[in-house]
Amino acid sequence: MKRQAIDEKVQRVREGWAVSLFLLAFLIFNVVTATSYPFPHLDECVQAEPAINYIHGQGFGIRFDEILGMYSFLLVPWMKLFGSSLQSIRSADIVSMTAAFLVLWSAVKRIKIIPLASWRVFLLILLATEYGMIVDYRNGRYDGFGALLVTVLLWLMSIKDQRTRLCCLFVVCMFVPWAGLQFMPVLFTAGVSLFLIFRWRFWMEIAVSFLASVLGVAAFFLVAAANGRLSTLLTFIRGQKIGINVISDWIHHGQLDLHNYIPADFSLPFLLTAAAILFVHLLRQKKINLHSAIFFGILFDVLLSIIMLTIAKLPTYYSYMIVIPIAVALCSGLALCEPGKLRNAVLILCSLSAVAGAGLHAAAYIGNYQDRDYSHLEQFVDQTVHADDIAYVDTTGYLAVRQRARDAYFPETEGLIIPLMSQQQKDSITVLLIPLSELEYTTNGLGGQWQETGQMIAPTGRNIFGNRRVGLVTFRPIDLAVYRRRSRS
Repeated sequence: MKRQAIDEKVQRVREGWAVSLFLLAFLIFNVVTATSYPFPHLDECVQAEPAINYIHGQGFGIRFDEILGMYSFLLVPWMKLFGSSLQSIRSADIVSMTAAFLVLWSAVKRIKIIPLASWRVFLLILLATEYGMIVDYRNGRYDGFGALLVTVLLWLMSIKDQRTRLCCLFVVCMFVPWAGLQFMPVLFTAGVSLFLIFRWRFWMEIAVSFLASVLGVAAFFLVAAANGRLSTLLTFIRGQKIGINVISDWIHHGQLDLHNYIPADFSLPFLLTAAAILFVHLLRQKKINLHSAIFFGILFDVLLSIIMLTIAKLPTYYSYMIVIPIAVALCSGLALCEPGKLRNAVLILCSLSAVAGAGLHAAAYIGNYQDRDYSHLEQFVDQTVHADDIAYVDTTGYLAVRQRARDAYFPETEGLIIPLMSQQQKDSITVLLIPLSELEYTTNGLGGQWQETGQMIAPTGRNIFGNRRVGLVTFRPIDLAVYRRRSRS
């Protein structure tokens, strides 16, 4: 008995070291390489601008659109500490995802969802190399924070004292709507799945979570109304493409546009197939029942996919909502599966997931690696933009220019901004940093006379995936030419 206790302690220490070293390497690698992949893009500008404007004394908000998410508020203290550079903004997301991995590992260990240490470590590797997860933590959106929120909710279920557990769930679920309304279907699906599997066993947790989230939604809209931002918030919500719109366009116009509606996650089919095979195998061997973690993960993913594709959308950057549950389900099943051909087949599918994830992203990077040195853009901006400039700049260069210029606009949010700009705003712009292809539209829209400076930064590599709309691997490279307004005489 004493020997067994010593062995268990040694195993816990080894697992702790393995997880710590893995997460440290994950954090360092991604922070150091944060600006090299992917190319800068619109969503990063949209998420960062409210905090950037606040720091520059222009109030918390985004011009010509509305962003009231908790993550943008949290970026304010983050930027005060680490600045508003692209690396800083992406690092915030990377730190959030690292914390999410740590919380998830702790949760599955405490709840005993995955009983063996080796498969808990394997879970982290599986997630870190999954295509959609890489999309989530390699860009400056708030998806790492979303993953952290989801894993914290799971961890709270590991609290043994029910009163403490219910209190913590109430507090966290109150803030779920503030993190993003897209998390409401996740919370709803979790409650429905728990009830379908365990019936009344967790009815208090479900009721408290639902009540807190409803109160959170009410408070969210009341605060927006009190600040005079309710109408713009509702306009933003109504402007989102959801499943009903996609189906309606298909029926009435014969157009089926699935871009940004379903996930372009090339690892996900391998994980879903592996989980399905493993579930059937373990069920036939009577090693699991319908109360098992693997069944919960599969049920959750099916229900959430149906809900999101009906009333919302499920783009690639929401992949973590379904990838984390299915990966946990898969690893819980592998912990019960004996060595043999079937387990080998499942592990091969997991390897293919990693190849489709890390492999495709690596290929996209290598295809035009010579254009991915962000310091070249920063040097270019230092040479072409003055401290008193007000710039109109393509999204790929916005964050670099915003650090240098007095103010800057990027071309679009939910729509093009030039038609929404006042004449005063148009006349205030002194410099353009845009692709040559956008010159005619931009100058006609802004008015005035513009002079080409001859300064430009153009891509030299080639994207091996072409111009297909499949997310990070096809983001367009930095392509900017500089034009200055002619002085009025």
